[in-house]
Amino acid sequence: MSLLSFAQWIQSTDLFTAVRMSWYAYPVILTLHLCGIALLGGMVLMSDLRLLGMAMRERPVSDVIGQLRVPKRIFLTLAVLCGILLAGAKAEEYYYNPFFWTKMSILALIAIHALVFRGSVFKKAAEFDRMKKLPGRVRFAAASSLFLWGCMVCAGRAIGYYDVPIDKLHAFFLRHAWGMG
Repeated sequence: MSLLSFAQWIQSTDLFTAVRMSWYAYPVILTLHLCGIALLGGMVLMSDLRLLGMAMRERPVSDVIGQLRVPKRIFLTLAVLCGILLAGAKAEEYYYNPFFWTKMSILALIAIHALVFRGSVFKKAAEFDRMKKLPGRVRFAAASSLFLWGCMVCAGRAIGYYDVPIDKLHAFFLRHAWGMG
């Protein structure tokens, strides 16, 4: 099965068809997805700015990192679950969208970033509280995180502005063939 065939199959399942065809479900899920990203992004921004020494300097690094850890996970889960529902509902359309693939690639880089710096930065936040100047790897982790998240937001926003050529969409022909278009 090709990736395109899988995309066509997944969006034709009852769940993703219901999401796509609902007057309410798709916009509500999209709103929740964007809220999850915004809240997660704000927390990532504050964590990274603290690691760069540009915000909340009076607060210990371990407090900022530690107190935002659980809310970040909650909003990440919300954004991911809603994102899966959105992507599945329009899987064939997203298959052709280069900005969707750019966003997915950047999300993969963000996951790799988190794995690389988890042990050397985020789990050692208490050690940084005793330092006058944070190590270069900490500042690099924060700066690269800000860059990756900024790129992800830009790519995600561009998804909605890419028009897939209608002749490529299998679903378009099915709707017309069944007299639903």
